[in-house]
Amino acid sequence: NLPPFTCVCVIVEEQGRYLVIERPHGQMVFPAGFVRWRELPARAAAREGKEETGLDLRIGEMIAYYPLISHGITAMSTISLVFHAELIGGELRSSIEGRPQWLDELTLRERLNPYARHILDTYQRYRERQQPSNEHSFEH
Repeated sequence: NLPPFTCVCVIVEEQGRYLVIERPHGQMVFPAGFVRWRELPARAAAREGKEETGLDLRIGEMIAYYPLISHGITAMSTISLVFHAELIGGELRSSIEGRPQWLDELTLRERLNPYARHILDTYQRYRERQQPSNEHSFEH
């Protein structure tokens, strides 16, 4: 009867490439992890980004959340909060979580699992909504 744990996930896009972690077994994931006791989710997102990639991130808006219900005793139910972030410094370095790298969308889509692909799709819809409209009509 444990309540769901809170997780954070960070999407960073720079020059058409995405920051991802290649796990030791080859799976590609976005930087992510658990929120600690008394830690705000945005702070957890910045911490996880730094721990897993070596990069300093400015955490922006929360763009989505995803519940994941456990179907067995070996996994926990979670609620994952997905944040958009910008790179502000640091040096890319590997961690116990895996090897961080920047991948273009096409390569990334081929290597993501369906759950992570869904997160990428959600981010791209968010990004499209943030684009200023180029349709200006001025009548004189």
